[in-house]
Amino acid sequence: MCKQRETDSVKVTTQGKRLVRDRVDNRILRERQQRRDRHDETPYTREDLAVQAGVGIDTLKRLLRGVKVRKYSADAIAQFLGLELADIIEPSCDPRPSDFYVERPPLESQCYDTIFSQSGALIRVKAPHRMGKTWFVEHLLNQVQENQYRSATLSFRDADRAVFTDLQTFLKWFCISVGNSLELPNQVEEKWQHGLGNNSNCTNYFETCLWASINTPLVLVLDDVDLVFEQHDIADDFCTLLRSWYDRARRVRGSAWRNLRLVIIHSTDIYGALNINYSPLANVGNVFSLRKFYLNEVTELVQQYKLHWQADQVEQMMALIGGNPYLIHEALDHLTMHPEMTLEQFLHNAATAIDPYHNYLGELLNTLHQNSNLAAAFESIVNSTTPISIEPAYVFQLYSMGLVEVEERGVIPSCELYRRYFRDRLQN
Repeated sequence: MCKQRETDSVKVTTQGKRLVRDRVDNRILRERQQRRDRHDETPYTREDLAVQAGVGIDTLKRLLRGVKVRKYSADAIAQFLGLELADIIEPSCDPRPSDFYVERPPLESQCYDTIFSQSGALIRVKAPHRMGKTWFVEHLLNQVQENQYRSATLSFRDADRAVFTDLQTFLKWFCISVGNSLELPNQVEEKWQHGLGNNSNCTNYFETCLWASINTPLVLVLDDVDLVFEQHDIADDFCTLLRSWYDRARRVRGSAWRNLRLVIIHSTDIYGALNINYSPLANVGNVFSLRKFYLNEVTELVQQYKLHWQADQVEQMMALIGGNPYLIHEALDHLTMHPEMTLEQFLHNAATAIDPYHNYLGELLNTLHQNSNLAAAFESIVNSTTPISIEPAYVFQLYSMGLVEVEERGVIPSCELYRRYFRDRLQN
């Protein structure tokens, strides 16, 4: 075991990051709902949560990215979120099973080849909510580090509503945030030129303030880009900006933009403000869709967790939760942390209001209750024993939430867990 002092830096595990991220998101959703119930329009953001926890927002962001933070800061965050510090940090020098990774061939090799062999590459990683996008990106960034590339990760979930007020406010925040991730000084106000278009100002800022400080390839990961694609006044211009950077790398020989590797993480193709297939990003770069795990891949993950299961036990678990990476990881984390629980007990309780899925399922249920038509559409799906047809708009929404799979004959629940849980809770 690695002994740690209170002043030591600690690093959260992959499991710990998921636990903290889920608790942070749930706390924000709950606080925002409580404020709406009080007719209080004051926004509640991660910055507000960090202040209440007694830490700086940069500390919270570093912890969520898996960067080392002071032990007392990690403990303060854990206590505020109702977690035990031991549940989220690395307890020893040895890697934990929850930090292992199962590849989904040929996805990873194709993605790595694109990033490490194509100057100015742009890739889009597309998958429904909770399909392992964050897990995939973390593994990608480990490979980036091994190849001595620089990286910067920006989640648009970190932006409060005011950031999306207009294009200029949004792009200034974007420039500052990327600079902060690279630990570069903020020069946005002095560099932003009145009368020059916002996209041109953003491009100039990257060229004069960011590229001037970087002489190695930079992998820029833009996560939760769905939040941008949903903004009518921003989405198309932002896609145009990213497309222009991709084109610059190919048009100008020796351009610094050839050092950029742009990774865009999102859930689906159709949004209220944007159809990517008819946007400036259409037919640009490479698109990688994350699929579910196959049986052999789940079996490999079970072995990494050192759970001595028979083949039929893996099949029993997949019969309930399918090959969804998030649901599987949560199940194996929970069973590892509670060795007294049998698989049969877990499967029996999974669709009830107890760990490990109750927060996640409750979040989905709350989202459905906010849209009665969407809830009615999903109720029809979970109550049908065969694929059914629903309005295309609802298909895209439910798919992006990870709740359905689209087959040739119609739409079905993406796993039996969702059918059981929502069938009992969406009844009229």
